[in-house]
Amino acid sequence: MKRHVRWLLLAACIGSILATDVRAQSADVPRSGLADPLPSSDLPSTPTNLVRGFDDPTSRSLAPPIAGPVDPETYRLGPGDVLRLQTWGRLSLSSVFQVDPEGYLFVPGSGSIKVQGRTLAELRNEILKRLQSRYRGVSLDLRLSRPRQFVVYLTGQVKSPGPVVAGGSSRAGDVINPGLLLENASRRQVRIAHLDGSRDIADLDLFLLTGRQDFNPLLRDGDVVNVPVATDFVWAQGAVGRPGRFELGPADSLLTLLALAGEPTAAAAVEGALLVRWKDAFIAESLWVRLDEVYARKTNPVLREGDRLYVYYVPQYHQQQEAYILGELARPGVYPIAEGRHRLTDLVTAAGGFLSTADLSAIRVHRRNPAAGEKDPELERLLRLSRDQLTASEYVKLTTKLASLREDYRVDWARLTANRGQLDLPLRDQDIVRVERLVSSIRIDGEVRRPGILTFRPGFDVNDYIRQAGGFTDRAWRGRIRVTRAVTGQTLPAKNVEALDPGDFVWVPDRPDKSFWDYTRGTLTGLAQIATVIIAIRSVGN
Repeated sequence: MKRHVRWLLLAACIGSILATDVRAQSADVPRSGLADPLPSSDLPSTPTNLVRGFDDPTSRSLAPPIAGPVDPETYRLGPGDVLRLQTWGRLSLSSVFQVDPEGYLFVPGSGSIKVQGRTLAELRNEILKRLQSRYRGVSLDLRLSRPRQFVVYLTGQVKSPGPVVAGGSSRAGDVINPGLLLENASRRQVRIAHLDGSRDIADLDLFLLTGRQDFNPLLRDGDVVNVPVATDFVWAQGAVGRPGRFELGPADSLLTLLALAGEPTAAAAVEGALLVRWKDAFIAESLWVRLDEVYARKTNPVLREGDRLYVYYVPQYHQQQEAYILGELARPGVYPIAEGRHRLTDLVTAAGGFLSTADLSAIRVHRRNPAAGEKDPELERLLRLSRDQLTASEYVKLTTKLASLREDYRVDWARLTANRGQLDLPLRDQDIVRVERLVSSIRIDGEVRRPGILTFRPGFDVNDYIRQAGGFTDRAWRGRIRVTRAVTGQTLPAKNVEALDPGDFVWVPDRPDKSFWDYTRGTLTGLAQIATVIIAIRSVGN
């Protein structure tokens, strides 16, 4: 009975001290920042003091967001931090304290302690040591309940320099958003000046690449964060994950550059990478290095401004050549090939052969012409001229150049099978073979009475199809009939076409109108030519 009374008296004593401390702090903290005392679940007579906005669910004030748990060994306390002191065992209490604007914390029974700049772990050890020597048989703990908010100042190459609100656990990368930086801003040498005169350097690129927090230092109250202009650069090209230009950081080595460039790809040649560096403003020197020795740190030179690293590819690394075959086949699609070994017949066999509807006389092979994308000044000049401006040699040159740029070839399967050794086309990477549906019709249009599509009939010539179309109209220009071949796409005079093929197109143009003056001019021109000949003959006779 006496022991129970003694514990109740101790609880009342501690509760009285804590209540006195909260009343003392209430003079410095706005009244809206404290909640009314709440009864303890273990000791109804003992008040528990809470800071509104953290423990009170009715408050609209929210704690600043933090990126993961706070590390007590690195977190430095300052004005505005909220701490919770808890006791349990024979006595259960929970009280919340706030560091005052001068950086002090009042501890019940121990007085004020200066906590500004001290780590959470240091303060916890000191306070618990003081209280445990005073209250025996009671377990105590001190925790950070809410990190403080404070102001830091952004300066230098940022779009909106000035004060920025940060939290007690904020780091440089939390306040330097990439969207705030100007185009020429440094991301690897951000300078952080603390109020105590110490300085830190933030390397945001390496932090984002490696995740190492030592490249992303913690901020403190009143820090000045200066973003300078990026002036020094190095390059990495070739078989790396992210080739390009990178800002040179302090004490960068070749291994750092490889990390910034996304590391060598699987296709990188290990045995030889070329590092080009400048001896002075105009003279460069080259150094061959092995990538495996760089990663083993046998060769890892410190980088200098302007250095360029070239990482080369393994020739034809995992290169798979493919060809496409589409249209009237049993299994159209894409198939792996080996250049120099597979031919058109191999591709058709892999695709399961032709369907019965395939047009075997007009198999088309599309092959990319390497010269098609190159600029040819002479071809461009000829294309700008009209037909009457071209000389005979220029016209031949133009048609020859245009023909050389063609990317489609026609294959007649019947001729190929009859002479497979000569006509079986060797396949190349990215060839596209198209097997069209057989079209058993002829199209005729122009100056005929019933233009349209007619059924193909073997042995019929152009005149036969014109008769089927109702014959010529009165305006038909019979001497200028043209036939466009379905197989080759060529347009030929009808008189040069012995027999039509399925899909051919016959065009009958209209005769141009001629006025009386056109006929008169033609007659006079002819008479003038005859007179010229007569005069020439007479001159020779004399």
